[in-house]
Amino acid sequence: MRLVVFGASGKTGILIVYQALNQGHYVTAFARQASRVTIQHKNLHVVVGDVTDIETVRMAVAGQDAVLCALGVAGNRPNTILSQGTGNILRAMEETGVKRFICMSSAGILGNDGGFWFGKVIMPLFLGHVFADKRRQAEVVRQNKAEWVILRPVGLTDAPKTGAYKVNDGNPTSRTIPRADVADFMLKLMTNKQYDYKMPALSSY
Repeated sequence: MRLVVFGASGKTGILIVYQALNQGHYVTAFARQASRVTIQHKNLHVVVGDVTDIETVRMAVAGQDAVLCALGVAGNRPNTILSQGTGNILRAMEETGVKRFICMSSAGILGNDGGFWFGKVIMPLFLGHVFADKRRQAEVVRQNKAEWVILRPVGLTDAPKTGAYKVNDGNPTSRTIPRADVADFMLKLMTNKQYDYKMPALSSY
């Protein structure tokens, strides 16, 4: 399949790219800096751009079978990068006829699904602006006509892929999950439509 990964230079995004190439897919990696996509492969095409630039986004989306979004932001400042960028991606999908959209968000966007300590202490004190835009991002996706899935993984770690993780509609069942397992699940969702139009939680066993 042909897929484009937004946020390809991030810690999760680069794992999506790596795993997709290993599975034989043709991958377009969208990133701000080409040097940060540290993979070379004959089936990899790197597009350098900003998700707030609709023209570059449209160029990357055209001709793809699926769009995988692993956008992130650094710091906890007021911003609309996730919501505005995702809006541009979905607009480009509509204009180019691409239907499938898999979006990584986070546990906590529903308000009570990240656990008491995270939801009542960590998020409001340290991640309030980030999660405000994550919620706006989710609403942008939910209002779109694309075939979408929004993932809610728990705390991401750099541990190796296990291939064994729990997916459920309610609250996560653990505090952490390897980024490599999130990447694995996102790639499976390109063809698995069991979770279409849902926001499943993703956690380790």
